[in-house]
Amino acid sequence: MSDLPSECPYPSRRQIHARTAQDAPIPSSHTPRSLRRGAVRISVLAALSAMTVALPLSGTLGAECSVEFPTRSLGYHAQATSWATQISPQTATPLSGSQTAASRTRVRTPLTLTTCLPSDVSGSGERSLDVNPMTIYWPLMEGTYEVTSPFGTRVNPVSGQVLVHEGVDMAAPMDTPLYSIYAGEVVEVAENSHSGAYVKIKHTGVDGTVFYSAYLHQYMNKIRVTTGEKVEAGQEIGAVGSNGWSTGPHLHFEIRDSTDKPVDPQEWMANAGALYIGQRNC
Repeated sequence: MSDLPSECPYPSRRQIHARTAQDAPIPSSHTPRSLRRGAVRISVLAALSAMTVALPLSGTLGAECSVEFPTRSLGYHAQATSWATQISPQTATPLSGSQTAASRTRVRTPLTLTTCLPSDVSGSGERSLDVNPMTIYWPLMEGTYEVTSPFGTRVNPVSGQVLVHEGVDMAAPMDTPLYSIYAGEVVEVAENSHSGAYVKIKHTGVDGTVFYSAYLHQYMNKIRVTTGEKVEAGQEIGAVGSNGWSTGPHLHFEIRDSTDKPVDPQEWMANAGALYIGQRNC
């Protein structure tokens, strides 16, 4: 064996480029397996890069959840309107589309008040009886009673006899306040087994006409006036009771003319234009 170097020289750079071009393979329809592996690696690296950016945005939302980000550019003009204050036309539905929204609107609608209102409550919220000394008033406050037996002939519920009912029965809770229907003088405070404790007042109208009012079935310890006392219209004089011939708490209310003859209280009060305590004449 010889130790001498071969005499075959190394090829030049130009020869290498020319030989590479000549030896290049003709493209084939089948990609070598090594090239496919390289393409897969590149795809995996690209996917990992994309996940690195996407994961912070996805958070912990489930597979069926989605988030729609606003398209407003962060670099908007200083005078432009922010997207945070804009409302989508799809969400700006009219009130008629929601029954609850429509009901809330109706609740907020101002009430139209009439001029004929009870005036027994002042603007400060304190209750005070608003009475006119020249007005006839009902003996019970509005809404506190129910008429259970009118004036006229009836079968007495206690005795069973057919008698003339000389007044009107106004059922009300026990101890409901009673008021004088007009200014006058107390002419009688008494008690008997039939009428219980009662108050009788003499009145004189502006035209000089005399009439009487009577308030029966009270308890003596609830009566607030005495015989000979002057009273004003709307003054509290006693309370509803169930004393005497009575089947339950009520006021037996009578009106009598100048001859002390009983008349129909409901008809007489209506003709006199009677009002309730605190109510103004319209």
